[in-house]
This record gives sequence, structure tokens and C-alpha cells, in this order.
Amino acid sequence: MKAYKYRTYPTKEQATAIDLQIEQCRQLYNELLSLKKDAYKKDKTSLSRFDLIKKTKGKNEETYSQVSQNVADRINKAYGNFFARVKRGEKEKGFPRFKKYGVYSSIALPQIVNPKKIGKKTYFPKIGWLNTKYHSPITGRPKTLTIKKAKSGKHFITISCANPTTERLKHGKGEVGIDLGLNSFVATSDGEFFDHPKPMKGMAKKRKSLAREFSKKKKKSNNRNKARVRLARVDEKIANIRNDYGWKLCRKLIEKYETIFIENLNVRGMIKNHQLAGAITDVSWSDFTNKLSYKAESAGGKVVKVNPKNTSQKCSGCGKIAKKTLATRTHNCPNCGLKIDRDINASINILTKGKIGLEHPQINA
Repeated sequence: MKAYKYRTYPTKEQATAIDLQIEQCRQLYNELLSLKKDAYKKDKTSLSRFDLIKKTKGKNEETYSQVSQNVADRINKAYGNFFARVKRGEKEKGFPRFKKYGVYSSIALPQIVNPKKIGKKTYFPKIGWLNTKYHSPITGRPKTLTIKKAKSGKHFITISCANPTTERLKHGKGEVGIDLGLNSFVATSDGEFFDHPKPMKGMAKKRKSLAREFSKKKKKSNNRNKARVRLARVDEKIANIRNDYGWKLCRKLIEKYETIFIENLNVRGMIKNHQLAGAITDVSWSDFTNKLSYKAESAGGKVVKVNPKNTSQKCSGCGKIAKKTLATRTHNCPNCGLKIDRDINASINILTKGKIGLEHPQINA
């Protein structure tokens, strides 16, 4: 399966119809979730997906039947994910909750009415033909169509396709260790540096001003809603810059190397340090690692996560520990005299650790 995302430009009437369907689906979601909870409390019975689908019949005339049935599917998936997290023993179980106004933001069509026209035109039942900008061709067999309204007020469609025929990205040769940092976003064991644009830092003043304006507006007023949209568009721009830079850098690294060794960082734990939380969030390490893994897999390459313990403190020349603070940006080894940038030193250690791990994998009984 592969998903394609495009921006769509509905008319005023179509935008109103989309908002109406989203709100009706939200109310239906809360109603079905309430029925499922009550059934278990009273009779200790769990309503199945088919039981929930039966309850959707004749509920909303303005909403297409399959769109209403998809709401039942979402509740079923939410319960499935909850029990999976319980089984894995995760701390945050995520029990299905009721959706308040503004949280439910999309409607889905599980079976596309006319799949042959997808890629040229977009039709959604009860809404009509949508003006969509198809910036890249669709491959495969279109299966599901989702309309989502972003917080910025923009509308996007996502088309999931089965059996896509995509051109495979060619990976490079050799191995490299990369160290993720804040001064330079990526430092490689070959001595290269890649700096992150840090969009949040650049737009901090503007965002702070808009957030202050939003907080001062009267609740449930039109002016407050307009201020919310202005703030959401700045957040959307920040996310787009991060996303664009992340994909481009991933492609550069994959085209140059076959195997990439990277630190297995506990980003959640690091964010608890309030002095570094904003900077870490701005460079989005976790998102970049996920993108890199996806690109490497699609190209036939490898991304290997390495234990980050002592990668910054250890000397890549002699292997001795040379302790230093975060403020110290140069690695000076008192034992062998090696003088090198601390991020390059760390990336070399990551490469060495990764190679040893591949040659001698740890076996647990």
C-alpha cells in the first residue's frame, strides 16, 4: 500500500458540506462509543464491528453510508490498538475517548466510487467533484479516499493505493556513522556537517505575537477563530520546512551510503530537560530517524541503531574516556593527543560500535 496526499480546493458550498459531514461523523463516533461502553458495563458484552455498523443505518442523510460505516471501523481500530498497547505493557494505554468539537477532522470513503478517474478528477459522494491539484502521478489501484481539514483551514485528500509501481531509489556504497546534534544537525564519520534550518527559532517572535493575540480574543467569537487560523498557518509552515528538509537530507545520505549507523536516542527522556526541550523539538530527531529508516528500506539499504552510551565521551583514536561538558565542542584526548570536533568523534564511535554489533551480534537466551 502507498498513500498519496494532494491539496484540494472546494467551493464554499462544498466546504460547508465537508464541515457538516465531519461534525455528523464526530457526533456518530461519540454515540457509537457510548453504546459500546454501556453494553459492556451493563451486560458484559462487547459490540462487534458489524453490530456498530448496523447502528449507523439511517442516522445521517447528508452523509454517505460508507462514510458513516467508516466511523464504526475507527472505533473498532481504536479498541484494537488499546488492547495491543495493554498486551505490550506500555505505560500510556490510550483508552478510546469521546471526540470534542474540532478534534475530529477527517472523513473517509473506504471504497472509491470511480477509481479510474482518480488522478484526473476527484469525486466524493454528497459533496461532488473537487478541484484537486495532482502534483505527482498515482500508481497502483486506488482503494480509499480521505478528506482532511487542517487546522489552518486548508483541505487535503489522501488516496491509498494497492500494488503501487514506484521507481526504486538507488543506494550508495560503503558505511557511515552519523551523530545527531543541535549545533550541527548531522555530523558524519566522513567529516561532513549538515545544518538544520530550525524554523521554530526563526519564527519564534511571529508565533509568540500571534499566540498572544489568540489568547486575548473572546472565546467562541469569529475574531478568535481568525486568530486561531493565523497561528495554525505559522505552525503549518514550520512543519513543512522541517518535513521538506528531512526528506531531502535522507535522500542525500541514502544515495551516498548503503549502511547508516545512528544513535538509538531516548528523545522522550531528553525532552524532560526544559533547557534543551525547545531545541530538540525544533530539529525533530525522531521524525528524521523514521524518515531515514523508510527511505533506506525502500532503496534496499540499512539503518542500524546503536547504543549511544559514551559515544561523545570516548576517544575514537585510543578508546579511552575523555570527559567533557556540552559546552565543550572540541574533543582533546589527554591520552593520545587527538584533537577533533566532538560530533565527528561521536560519529566515528557510532560507526565503530555499529560494525562490531554486526560482526558480533548479542545473543540472548
